[in-house]
Amino acid sequence: MSPLILVLLACRPEPHSESADFTWTNPEIPTTPEDTGSPPDPDSEPRPELEVLPIFDDSVLHQIEITLGDAAKDALRSAPYDWVEGGVTIDGEPLSAVGVRLRGKLGSFRPIDEKPKFKIDFNRYADQRFQGLESLSLNNEVVDCSYLREPAGYAVYAAMGLPSPRVSYTTVTLDGEPYGLYVVVEVPDDNFLRDRYMEPEGRLYDGKYLYYGDRETAELVDFLPQYEDNFQLEEGEEIDLEDVHAVTTAILDYRGSFRSRLGPLIDLPSFHRNLAVEQWIGHLDGYALNENNYRVYFNPWDGRAEIIPWDLDYSFLPTWQWQMSWKRPNGALAVGCWEDADCFNDHRDYVNEILETVDVDQILSKMDAWSSLIEAAALADPRRACATTAVLPEQEALKAFVATRPGDLEQFWERN
Repeated sequence: MSPLILVLLACRPEPHSESADFTWTNPEIPTTPEDTGSPPDPDSEPRPELEVLPIFDDSVLHQIEITLGDAAKDALRSAPYDWVEGGVTIDGEPLSAVGVRLRGKLGSFRPIDEKPKFKIDFNRYADQRFQGLESLSLNNEVVDCSYLREPAGYAVYAAMGLPSPRVSYTTVTLDGEPYGLYVVVEVPDDNFLRDRYMEPEGRLYDGKYLYYGDRETAELVDFLPQYEDNFQLEEGEEIDLEDVHAVTTAILDYRGSFRSRLGPLIDLPSFHRNLAVEQWIGHLDGYALNENNYRVYFNPWDGRAEIIPWDLDYSFLPTWQWQMSWKRPNGALAVGCWEDADCFNDHRDYVNEILETVDVDQILSKMDAWSSLIEAAALADPRRACATTAVLPEQEALKAFVATRPGDLEQFWERN
């Protein structure tokens, strides 16, 4: 059974320890006499100062009112991913002629008459921005009774200094009808890149799996011959996926170490930190374990690729729930690293770094503040996918996961 199918079924066998039967074995891989891979200083590129935007103030419960009308809603019933024109009022500020469509695929997709994910494009039909943004994503959290997974997950990425979306909370109404509590998520686009990179004109690719609703089939996206052409260019100049193909070729060329082959093509420190965060937050539906929910940015600063996370609603989960293991990743880059003893040991160092860097008490404090902020809205959410009585226990279970996570990782990596 493929990892993608496992995700969709979300199987729940009896729990077991991730580290109980962990044994590292390094397969014989032919190497060249010279290992010349030497990535530049990961902190050599200066970062722009991130502008503070009111919509991402996570101490405020925002209010978003969407207006569409019957014709637009009928259009979304028949073609949910096609844009329709509508209006939106955000915290009292009205904007007309905005684009609205639904988001989500298997797992989190909901039709317009339930609790859908929305994407709002401010300049789809008019030359306008909202607080400098071209678009926003509104996530429905229908697979997360706690409403905390995405904000908490992105807080860990931020603690590690990794480029990742900003988030906040909002209530949503559609044509005056309450749609409940949502998480506002910054969209990785050209504005996102300008805010985080001194060289924002590189190519940004979408790595989320492709879903063909008419055939009810799906295809993964990864640096493998059967999947590499599924990368979709989001921003930047089209070059027929030459940069993606180069990474795939390097992964499959075993005539040198992982570091020497991939060092010139991917930002290795960023790669290790991203995978370490994925494990820290139990992101089973991310790149390492499920080849899903990520973007890839080829940074013109040094030509190397970086992973940008996306959609963390299936995070903070133990691997046994989906019959996965961090000792057996599926993402091609993760597999290639794990099969190379030096890269694997390098990764241990980055796990140590995240254990030393992420302040668990600070993350828990944020979660407590969010819980207080959203409690009334979460319990009153008329389109919530779980029982009212499940919300607070789910939040406490998530906090317990966070509190014990450093010890879990130390055990897995035998740090002590």
